[in-house]
Amino acid sequence: MYRIAWCYNLLDMPDSALVYAETALNLQPSNERCLAELLKSLVDEPERVLQYSYLIHGGGTCRYRLAQAEIKLDLAEKVSLEWLEMAYESETDSVAADAGCWLSIIHGDSGLEFVEKSVLLSPEVEFYRSLLVSKLVNAGLLEQASLQFEILKRTGFSGYSFWRTASSLYEASGDFDGAIEASRRAYQLRQIPGTAADLGWKLYFAGRELLRNQQLTEAQLPLREASVLWSSDSLWAVKSDSLLDLVNEFTSTEGYSEPI
Repeated sequence: MYRIAWCYNLLDMPDSALVYAETALNLQPSNERCLAELLKSLVDEPERVLQYSYLIHGGGTCRYRLAQAEIKLDLAEKVSLEWLEMAYESETDSVAADAGCWLSIIHGDSGLEFVEKSVLLSPEVEFYRSLLVSKLVNAGLLEQASLQFEILKRTGFSGYSFWRTASSLYEASGDFDGAIEASRRAYQLRQIPGTAADLGWKLYFAGRELLRNQQLTEAQLPLREASVLWSSDSLWAVKSDSLLDLVNEFTSTEGYSEPI
């Protein structure tokens, strides 16, 4: 039940995940992972998320979900957000590092300092450093981001978050081929709407740029890959098909033996 809920949530189908997540939690009421999937499936129902607050005593994903719900509802008293802030300030171990990670995500582009402390307290946690690299890239601090990424590479970690991080850094640094390959690796590891969209759009833009440079033959590889990625109804696939049709129409004219 938990694994089915996890899969549906990854596919951005919280309504489908909900019944399985509820069943999983009923079978194991003290299982934090089951509760985390249930709260994730209730992402658009913050009032219901808060109904499970009595089950949460520490930090982690569940505490983050509660803080998210409090912010969405604009509650005057944000108990879980305050809990994270207090843990971040008062603790000096993994609890503070965990709190810093979630506060960094909550605060978006202004949350750099939080994840910096998380990395300082728990340098062995790859996710924290991956998040730090992404935050540095978003802040335009590419030199610092590259230094942190080199540390991440030396750990030998090559999971999903590593390749998503690599893609954003390569793209910001102007290495578009590297960004596409990193996005492709992330998609191979986790075929979900987010990774499909990230790779699909990168392929489309790469193909379009090649067409602008009159490299018709070269442009077809990324466009054809984007065309069949995820769903034929995906916007990047539709746009890629449109460009391919234009190429075929052009190459069908005099001077070309047959459409490319």
